[in-house]
Amino acid sequence: MDDNKQNMIKKDDYIFGLDIGTSKINLFVGAIEGNSVRVLECGDFPLANPDAFDSVVETLGKAVHMLESSTSIDVHNVYVGIAGKHVSSINYKGLVTLPTSEVRDVDIEAVVKQASTVPSSAGQIIHVFPGEFTLDEERGIKNPKGKTGCRLGVDVQVVTSRQNALMDITKCVESAGLTIADFVLEPLAAASAVLTDDERELGVALVDFGAGSADIAVFVGDSVRYTASLDLAGNTVTSDISKCLKVPISLAKAEEIKKKYGTCKISNLIEDETFPVPAVGGRGDVQCSRKLLANVITARVKEIFKMLAKDLQKRHLDVLINGGVVLTGGCCALEGIEAVAEQAFEKPVRIGHPTGMSGIQDAFQKPSYATGIGLLYYAAKQHRENKKRETGTQISVSVKKGLQRFKDFVKTYF
Repeated sequence: MDDNKQNMIKKDDYIFGLDIGTSKINLFVGAIEGNSVRVLECGDFPLANPDAFDSVVETLGKAVHMLESSTSIDVHNVYVGIAGKHVSSINYKGLVTLPTSEVRDVDIEAVVKQASTVPSSAGQIIHVFPGEFTLDEERGIKNPKGKTGCRLGVDVQVVTSRQNALMDITKCVESAGLTIADFVLEPLAAASAVLTDDERELGVALVDFGAGSADIAVFVGDSVRYTASLDLAGNTVTSDISKCLKVPISLAKAEEIKKKYGTCKISNLIEDETFPVPAVGGRGDVQCSRKLLANVITARVKEIFKMLAKDLQKRHLDVLINGGVVLTGGCCALEGIEAVAEQAFEKPVRIGHPTGMSGIQDAFQKPSYATGIGLLYYAAKQHRENKKRETGTQISVSVKKGLQRFKDFVKTYF
Protein backbone atom coordinates (compact mmCIF):
# COMPACT_ATOMS: atom_id res chain seq x y z
CA MET A 1 0.00 0.00 0.00
CA ASP A 2 1.35 3.44 -0.87
CA ASP A 3 1.82 6.20 1.73
CA ASN A 4 -1.18 8.24 0.51
CA LYS A 5 -3.59 5.34 1.04
CA GLN A 6 -2.05 4.54 4.41
CA ASN A 7 -2.45 8.16 5.52
CA MET A 8 -6.18 7.91 4.76
CA ILE A 9 -6.63 5.03 7.23
CA LYS A 10 -7.80 6.01 10.70
CA LYS A 11 -5.65 4.92 13.61
CA ASP A 12 -8.52 2.87 15.07
CA ASP A 13 -8.91 0.94 11.80
CA TYR A 14 -5.57 -0.86 12.08
CA ILE A 15 -5.87 -4.45 13.30
CA PHE A 16 -3.29 -6.97 14.47
CA GLY A 17 -3.22 -10.78 14.62
CA LEU A 18 -0.63 -12.81 16.56
CA ASP A 19 -0.07 -16.54 16.06
CA ILE A 20 2.51 -17.95 18.50
CA GLY A 21 3.25 -21.48 17.33
CA THR A 22 5.75 -24.07 18.51
CA SER A 23 8.05 -23.50 15.55
CA LYS A 24 7.49 -19.84 14.61
CA ILE A 25 5.71 -16.57 15.37
CA ASN A 26 3.45 -14.87 12.82
CA LEU A 27 2.46 -11.26 13.43
CA PHE A 28 0.03 -9.74 10.92
CA VAL A 29 -0.87 -6.08 10.41
CA GLY A 30 -4.09 -5.26 8.56
CA ALA A 31 -6.44 -2.36 7.94
CA ILE A 32 -10.24 -2.21 7.75
CA GLU A 33 -11.40 -0.61 4.50
CA GLY A 34 -15.18 -0.39 4.45
CA ASN A 35 -16.48 -3.97 4.54
CA SER A 36 -13.17 -5.53 3.56
CA VAL A 37 -9.75 -6.04 5.12
CA ARG A 38 -6.36 -5.31 3.62
CA VAL A 39 -3.24 -7.22 4.70
CA LEU A 40 -0.42 -4.71 5.10
CA GLU A 41 2.47 -6.78 6.42
CA CYS A 42 3.46 -10.02 8.12
CA GLY A 43 6.41 -10.82 10.36
CA ASP A 44 7.38 -14.49 10.08
CA PHE A 45 10.01 -15.52 12.64
CA PRO A 46 11.27 -19.01 13.57
CA LEU A 47 11.28 -19.83 17.29
CA ALA A 48 14.61 -21.23 18.43
CA ASN A 49 13.25 -22.39 21.79
CA PRO A 50 9.44 -22.19 22.16
CA ASP A 51 9.58 -23.47 25.75
CA ALA A 52 11.89 -20.68 26.95
CA PHE A 53 10.09 -17.51 28.05
CA ASP A 54 12.97 -15.17 27.17
CA SER A 55 13.31 -16.71 23.70
CA VAL A 56 9.63 -16.16 22.88
CA VAL A 57 9.68 -12.57 24.19
CA GLU A 58 12.85 -11.76 22.25
CA THR A 59 11.49 -13.22 19.00
CA LEU A 60 8.16 -11.45 19.42
CA GLY A 61 9.95 -8.19 20.15
CA LYS A 62 11.92 -8.54 16.90
CA ALA A 63 8.70 -9.18 14.96
CA VAL A 64 7.09 -6.06 16.44
CA HIS A 65 10.14 -3.91 15.73
CA MET A 66 10.37 -5.09 12.12
CA LEU A 67 6.68 -4.51 11.38
CA GLU A 68 6.65 -1.09 13.03
CA SER A 69 9.75 -0.11 11.06
CA SER A 70 8.42 -1.33 7.71
CA THR A 71 4.88 0.04 8.09
CA SER A 72 5.38 3.07 10.40
CA ILE A 73 2.38 1.76 12.34
CA ASP A 74 2.26 1.38 16.13
CA VAL A 75 1.54 -2.32 16.77
CA HIS A 76 -0.35 -2.62 20.03
CA ASN A 77 -3.75 -4.27 20.63
CA VAL A 78 -3.35 -7.79 19.20
CA TYR A 79 -5.78 -10.68 18.73
CA VAL A 80 -3.93 -13.80 19.88
CA GLY A 81 -4.59 -17.27 18.51
CA ILE A 82 -4.82 -20.08 21.04
CA ALA A 83 -4.81 -23.87 20.61
CA GLY A 84 -3.20 -26.99 22.04
CA LYS A 85 -3.58 -29.41 24.91
CA HIS A 86 -4.49 -26.69 27.43
CA VAL A 87 -7.66 -25.88 25.42
CA SER A 88 -10.86 -27.87 26.03
CA SER A 89 -14.29 -27.89 24.42
CA ILE A 90 -17.30 -29.16 26.36
CA ASN A 91 -20.98 -29.39 25.44
CA TYR A 92 -23.39 -27.95 27.98
CA LYS A 93 -27.19 -27.72 28.03
CA GLY A 94 -29.40 -24.96 29.34
CA LEU A 95 -33.13 -24.90 30.12
CA VAL A 96 -35.31 -22.03 31.36
CA THR A 97 -39.01 -21.53 31.97
CA LEU A 98 -40.35 -18.63 29.93
CA PRO A 99 -41.96 -15.84 31.97
CA THR A 100 -44.14 -15.00 28.97
CA SER A 101 -45.40 -17.29 26.23
CA GLU A 102 -43.31 -15.58 23.54
CA VAL A 103 -39.53 -16.04 23.28
CA ARG A 104 -37.70 -12.71 23.60
CA ASP A 105 -34.05 -11.72 23.20
CA VAL A 106 -33.70 -11.60 26.98
CA ASP A 107 -34.90 -15.23 27.21
CA ILE A 108 -32.36 -16.37 24.63
CA GLU A 109 -29.60 -14.57 26.50
CA ALA A 110 -30.76 -16.12 29.79
CA VAL A 111 -30.72 -19.73 28.57
CA VAL A 112 -27.33 -19.32 26.83
CA LYS A 113 -25.92 -17.75 30.01
CA GLN A 114 -27.26 -20.61 32.10
CA ALA A 115 -25.77 -23.21 29.75
CA SER A 116 -22.37 -21.52 29.75
CA THR A 117 -22.06 -21.26 33.53
CA VAL A 118 -19.22 -23.73 34.02
CA PRO A 119 -17.31 -24.72 37.17
CA SER A 120 -14.09 -22.85 37.87
CA SER A 121 -12.17 -26.11 37.46
CA ALA A 122 -13.06 -26.06 33.74
CA GLY A 123 -10.71 -23.11 33.21
CA GLN A 124 -11.22 -19.66 31.73
CA ILE A 125 -13.90 -19.34 29.05
CA ILE A 126 -12.58 -18.32 25.62
CA HIS A 127 -15.71 -18.76 23.50
CA VAL A 128 -19.34 -19.77 23.90
CA PHE A 129 -20.95 -21.16 20.73
CA PRO A 130 -24.75 -21.55 20.93
CA GLY A 131 -26.03 -24.45 18.83
CA GLU A 132 -29.64 -25.47 18.23
CA PHE A 133 -32.51 -24.52 20.54
CA THR A 134 -35.47 -26.53 21.78
CA LEU A 135 -38.91 -25.16 22.64
CA ASP A 136 -41.05 -27.61 24.57
CA GLU A 137 -41.13 -30.67 22.25
CA GLU A 138 -39.83 -28.84 19.15
CA ARG A 139 -36.15 -29.43 18.39
CA GLY A 140 -33.55 -28.20 15.93
CA ILE A 141 -34.53 -24.53 16.13
CA LYS A 142 -31.87 -22.10 14.89
CA ASN A 143 -33.55 -18.90 16.11
CA PRO A 144 -36.47 -19.25 18.55
CA LYS A 145 -37.23 -15.51 18.84
CA GLY A 146 -40.96 -14.80 18.46
CA LYS A 147 -42.03 -18.42 18.89
CA THR A 148 -44.43 -19.40 21.68
CA GLY A 149 -43.89 -22.04 24.33
CA CYS A 150 -43.16 -22.75 27.99
CA ARG A 151 -39.62 -24.11 28.26
CA LEU A 152 -36.64 -22.96 26.19
CA GLY A 153 -33.49 -25.07 25.94
CA VAL A 154 -30.16 -24.79 24.15
CA ASP A 155 -26.97 -26.76 23.50
CA VAL A 156 -23.75 -24.74 23.65
CA GLN A 157 -20.09 -25.47 23.03
CA VAL A 158 -17.94 -23.82 25.69
CA VAL A 159 -14.25 -23.49 24.85
CA THR A 160 -11.99 -23.03 27.85
CA SER A 161 -8.27 -22.83 28.54
CA ARG A 162 -6.23 -23.52 31.64
CA GLN A 163 -5.75 -20.27 33.52
CA ASN A 164 -1.97 -20.66 33.90
CA ALA A 165 -1.54 -21.16 30.13
CA LEU A 166 -3.34 -17.89 29.40
CA MET A 167 -1.32 -16.13 32.09
CA ASP A 168 1.93 -17.36 30.50
CA ILE A 169 0.88 -16.13 27.04
CA THR A 170 -0.26 -12.81 28.47
CA LYS A 171 3.04 -12.35 30.25
CA CYS A 172 4.98 -13.04 27.02
CA VAL A 173 2.86 -10.66 24.96
CA GLU A 174 2.96 -7.84 27.51
CA SER A 175 6.72 -8.28 28.05
CA ALA A 176 7.13 -7.59 24.33
CA GLY A 177 5.31 -4.26 24.80
CA LEU A 178 1.90 -5.37 23.44
CA THR A 179 -1.62 -5.60 24.85
CA ILE A 180 -4.13 -8.39 24.20
CA ALA A 181 -7.45 -7.45 22.62
CA ASP A 182 -8.79 -11.01 22.84
CA PHE A 183 -7.87 -14.69 22.69
CA VAL A 184 -9.23 -16.54 19.64
CA LEU A 185 -9.47 -20.28 19.08
CA GLU A 186 -7.08 -20.91 16.18
CA PRO A 187 -9.36 -23.21 14.12
CA LEU A 188 -12.09 -20.57 14.43
CA ALA A 189 -9.70 -17.92 13.08
CA ALA A 190 -8.45 -20.19 10.28
CA ALA A 191 -12.04 -20.99 9.30
CA SER A 192 -12.68 -17.29 8.66
CA ALA A 193 -9.90 -17.31 6.06
CA VAL A 194 -10.45 -20.62 4.26
CA LEU A 195 -14.04 -21.93 4.53
CA THR A 196 -16.73 -21.20 1.95
CA ASP A 197 -20.39 -20.48 2.69
CA ASP A 198 -21.39 -23.71 0.92
CA GLU A 199 -19.09 -25.78 3.12
CA ARG A 200 -20.47 -24.21 6.27
CA GLU A 201 -24.05 -24.77 5.13
CA LEU A 202 -23.42 -28.45 4.38
CA GLY A 203 -21.30 -28.98 7.51
CA VAL A 204 -17.50 -29.10 7.42
CA ALA A 205 -14.57 -30.11 9.58
CA LEU A 206 -11.49 -27.90 9.63
CA VAL A 207 -8.20 -29.53 10.65
CA ASP A 208 -5.33 -27.21 11.55
CA PHE A 209 -2.27 -29.47 11.28
CA GLY A 210 0.59 -27.46 12.74
CA ALA A 211 3.90 -28.27 14.38
CA GLY A 212 2.76 -28.72 17.98
CA SER A 213 -0.84 -29.88 17.67
CA ALA A 214 -3.52 -31.03 15.26
CA ASP A 215 -6.71 -29.10 16.04
CA ILE A 216 -10.14 -29.85 14.63
CA ALA A 217 -13.39 -27.87 14.60
CA VAL A 218 -16.77 -28.84 13.15
CA PHE A 219 -18.87 -26.03 11.64
CA VAL A 220 -22.54 -26.33 10.71
CA GLY A 221 -24.02 -23.12 9.36
CA ASP A 222 -22.96 -20.27 11.64
CA SER A 223 -22.41 -22.50 14.67
CA VAL A 224 -19.38 -24.38 15.95
CA ARG A 225 -20.52 -27.85 16.99
CA TYR A 226 -17.26 -29.28 18.29
CA THR A 227 -13.59 -28.51 18.81
CA ALA A 228 -10.71 -30.69 19.96
CA SER A 229 -6.92 -30.71 20.02
CA LEU A 230 -4.53 -33.63 19.54
CA ASP A 231 -1.04 -33.34 20.99
CA LEU A 232 0.46 -35.13 17.98
CA ALA A 233 1.41 -33.18 14.87
CA GLY A 234 4.31 -32.02 12.73
CA ASN A 235 6.92 -32.22 15.49
CA THR A 236 5.93 -35.84 16.09
CA VAL A 237 6.54 -36.60 12.41
CA THR A 238 9.94 -34.90 12.67
CA SER A 239 10.80 -36.96 15.74
CA ASP A 240 9.90 -40.18 13.89
CA ILE A 241 12.23 -39.21 11.04
CA SER A 242 15.13 -38.57 13.42
CA LYS A 243 14.71 -42.06 14.91
CA CYS A 244 13.93 -44.15 11.84
CA LEU A 245 16.64 -43.26 9.31
CA LYS A 246 19.86 -45.25 8.97
CA VAL A 247 21.92 -42.65 10.82
CA PRO A 248 21.15 -40.67 13.99
CA ILE A 249 20.30 -37.05 13.21
CA SER A 250 19.17 -34.01 15.16
CA LEU A 251 15.59 -32.81 15.18
CA ALA A 252 16.65 -29.70 13.27
CA LYS A 253 18.16 -31.85 10.51
CA ALA A 254 15.11 -34.13 10.50
CA GLU A 255 12.86 -31.09 10.03
CA GLU A 256 15.04 -29.94 7.13
CA ILE A 257 14.82 -33.39 5.51
CA LYS A 258 11.05 -33.48 5.98
CA LYS A 259 10.62 -30.17 4.19
CA LYS A 260 13.08 -30.95 1.38
CA TYR A 261 12.43 -34.64 0.65
CA GLY A 262 9.23 -35.49 2.53
CA THR A 263 6.10 -36.70 0.71
CA CYS A 264 2.98 -38.77 1.29
CA LYS A 265 2.87 -39.92 -2.36
CA ILE A 266 4.70 -43.21 -1.88
CA SER A 267 3.54 -44.72 -5.18
CA ASN A 268 5.23 -41.94 -7.16
CA LEU A 269 8.70 -42.77 -5.81
CA ILE A 270 11.29 -44.84 -7.61
CA GLU A 271 12.28 -47.91 -5.59
CA ASP A 272 15.98 -47.02 -5.27
CA GLU A 273 15.60 -43.23 -5.00
CA THR A 274 17.85 -41.87 -2.23
CA PHE A 275 18.96 -38.62 -0.61
CA PRO A 276 22.16 -37.77 1.31
CA VAL A 277 22.24 -37.49 5.09
CA PRO A 278 25.42 -36.25 6.84
CA ALA A 279 26.84 -38.91 9.13
CA VAL A 280 27.83 -38.10 12.72
CA GLY A 281 31.34 -36.75 13.31
CA GLY A 282 31.97 -35.60 9.74
CA ARG A 283 32.22 -39.15 8.37
CA GLY A 284 30.67 -38.16 5.06
CA ASP A 285 27.15 -38.60 3.69
CA VAL A 286 24.99 -41.68 4.05
CA GLN A 287 22.42 -42.39 1.33
CA CYS A 288 18.93 -42.95 2.75
CA SER A 289 15.86 -44.31 0.98
CA ARG A 290 13.29 -41.67 0.11
CA LYS A 291 10.64 -44.40 0.08
CA LEU A 292 11.51 -45.26 3.69
CA LEU A 293 11.19 -41.57 4.56
CA ALA A 294 7.79 -41.39 2.86
CA ASN A 295 6.58 -44.51 4.70
CA VAL A 296 7.67 -43.06 8.06
CA ILE A 297 5.90 -39.76 7.37
CA THR A 298 2.74 -41.29 5.92
CA ALA A 299 2.33 -43.79 8.76
CA ARG A 300 2.29 -41.06 11.39
CA VAL A 301 0.12 -38.66 9.36
CA LYS A 302 -2.39 -41.46 8.74
CA GLU A 303 -2.46 -42.30 12.46
CA ILE A 304 -3.16 -38.66 13.39
CA PHE A 305 -6.00 -38.33 10.87
CA LYS A 306 -7.53 -41.65 11.94
CA MET A 307 -7.51 -40.57 15.59
CA LEU A 308 -9.35 -37.36 14.67
CA ALA A 309 -11.79 -39.27 12.43
CA LYS A 310 -12.57 -41.82 15.18
CA ASP A 311 -13.21 -38.99 17.62
CA LEU A 312 -15.80 -37.50 15.22
CA GLN A 313 -17.41 -40.93 14.70
CA LYS A 314 -17.56 -41.54 18.44
CA ARG A 315 -19.51 -38.31 18.86
CA HIS A 316 -21.67 -38.97 15.76
CA LEU A 317 -20.34 -35.81 14.15
CA ASP A 318 -19.09 -37.50 10.98
CA VAL A 319 -22.65 -37.51 9.64
CA LEU A 320 -22.77 -33.71 9.91
CA ILE A 321 -19.74 -32.93 7.70
CA ASN A 322 -21.31 -33.37 4.26
CA GLY A 323 -19.11 -30.52 3.03
CA GLY A 324 -16.02 -32.62 3.75
CA VAL A 325 -12.75 -31.72 5.45
CA VAL A 326 -10.49 -28.69 4.93
CA LEU A 327 -6.83 -28.87 5.95
CA THR A 328 -4.72 -25.90 7.06
CA GLY A 329 -1.42 -25.50 8.88
CA GLY A 330 2.24 -25.92 8.03
CA CYS A 331 2.08 -29.70 7.59
CA CYS A 332 -0.22 -29.24 4.59
CA ALA A 333 2.94 -28.52 2.60
CA LEU A 334 3.52 -32.30 2.52
CA GLU A 335 2.75 -33.54 -0.97
CA GLY A 336 -0.23 -35.91 -1.08
CA ILE A 337 -1.41 -35.24 2.47
CA GLU A 338 -5.00 -34.64 1.33
CA ALA A 339 -5.20 -38.17 -0.13
CA VAL A 340 -4.15 -39.64 3.23
CA ALA A 341 -6.85 -37.54 4.95
CA GLU A 342 -9.51 -38.71 2.48
CA GLN A 343 -8.79 -42.34 3.35
CA ALA A 344 -8.98 -41.64 7.09
CA PHE A 345 -12.10 -39.45 7.13
CA GLU A 346 -13.83 -41.10 4.15
CA LYS A 347 -14.86 -37.61 3.07
CA PRO A 348 -13.72 -35.24 0.31
CA VAL A 349 -10.69 -33.24 1.45
CA ARG A 350 -9.06 -30.06 0.18
CA ILE A 351 -6.19 -27.82 1.28
CA GLY A 352 -7.38 -24.47 2.63
CA HIS A 353 -5.58 -21.39 1.29
CA PRO A 354 -6.40 -17.94 2.76
CA THR A 355 -8.61 -15.95 0.38
CA GLY A 356 -10.91 -12.96 0.29
CA MET A 357 -8.59 -10.23 1.47
CA SER A 358 -6.93 -7.54 -0.56
CA GLY A 359 -3.20 -7.07 -0.23
CA ILE A 360 -2.40 -10.77 0.30
CA GLN A 361 0.92 -11.55 -1.30
CA ASP A 362 1.41 -14.94 -2.93
CA ALA A 363 3.81 -15.86 -0.13
CA PHE A 364 1.00 -15.48 2.44
CA GLN A 365 -1.57 -17.54 0.51
CA LYS A 366 -0.30 -20.71 2.15
CA PRO A 367 -2.17 -22.94 4.62
CA SER A 368 0.45 -22.10 7.26
CA TYR A 369 -0.80 -18.47 7.28
CA ALA A 370 -4.50 -19.32 7.56
CA THR A 371 -4.61 -18.67 11.30
CA GLY A 372 -2.74 -15.34 11.11
CA ILE A 373 -4.90 -13.97 8.31
CA GLY A 374 -8.01 -15.42 9.95
CA LEU A 375 -7.17 -13.47 13.10
CA LEU A 376 -7.41 -10.28 11.03
CA TYR A 377 -10.87 -11.37 9.83
CA TYR A 378 -11.92 -11.98 13.43
CA ALA A 379 -10.46 -8.66 14.57
CA ALA A 380 -12.32 -6.81 11.79
CA LYS A 381 -15.62 -8.48 12.75
CA GLN A 382 -15.17 -7.53 16.41
CA HIS A 383 -14.21 -4.00 15.37
CA ARG A 384 -17.42 -3.61 13.36
CA GLU A 385 -19.60 -5.06 16.14
CA ASN A 386 -18.04 -2.70 18.68
CA LYS A 387 -18.64 0.26 16.35
CA LYS A 388 -22.25 -0.85 15.89
CA ARG A 389 -22.79 -1.06 19.66
CA GLU A 390 -21.17 2.33 20.17
CA THR A 391 -23.36 3.85 17.45
CA GLY A 392 -26.46 2.29 19.01
CA THR A 393 -25.51 3.66 22.43
CA GLN A 394 -24.88 7.12 20.97
CA ILE A 395 -28.28 7.09 19.23
CA SER A 396 -29.98 5.96 22.44
CA VAL A 397 -28.29 8.73 24.44
CA SER A 398 -29.18 11.30 21.77
CA VAL A 399 -32.85 10.21 21.81
CA LYS A 400 -32.97 10.42 25.61
CA LYS A 401 -31.39 13.89 25.55
CA GLY A 402 -33.84 15.00 22.86
CA LEU A 403 -36.83 13.78 24.89
CA GLN A 404 -35.52 15.50 28.00
CA ARG A 405 -35.08 18.78 26.10
CA PHE A 406 -38.65 18.45 24.80
CA LYS A 407 -39.95 17.86 28.35
CA ASP A 408 -38.01 20.88 29.63
CA PHE A 409 -39.44 22.97 26.79
CA VAL A 410 -43.00 21.91 27.67
CA LYS A 411 -42.47 22.67 31.36
CA THR A 412 -41.04 26.12 30.60
CA TYR A 413 -43.58 27.40 28.06
CA PHE A 414 -46.85 25.57 28.79
